[in-house]
Amino acid sequence: MNNMVNINFTPEATEQIIKKLAGRDLDLKLMYEIDGCSLSGIPILRLMDKQERESDEIAVETNEMPVRVEQSKLVFLDDELEIDFSEKNHAFQLASPNEILNGRMSLLD
Repeated sequence: MNNMVNINFTPEATEQIIKKLAGRDLDLKLMYEIDGCSLSGIPILRLMDKQERESDEIAVETNEMPVRVEQSKLVFLDDELEIDFSEKNHAFQLASPNEILNGRMSLLD
């Protein structure tokens, strides 16, 4: 089982997250939303109040900012992840070295 993940943000993704934060003191969380079948899920980013926490959340250090992830969802994520921002699609992209996990990932408030 995967118990740690390495997340790298591109400069474009970092810039968009900072814009969305707009000076607010919020945490960034990488969520893996499972709808019905646990084999298919959708990774999304969410800005969270620092007091809102799941019991199994951990903070993953990245090249830019810590990201909260539920330990129980790490099994669905690859060891190496990159978060980018596509100007063309106006969306974040979550990719591993082998595949794009979500080419149009949302950043929710």
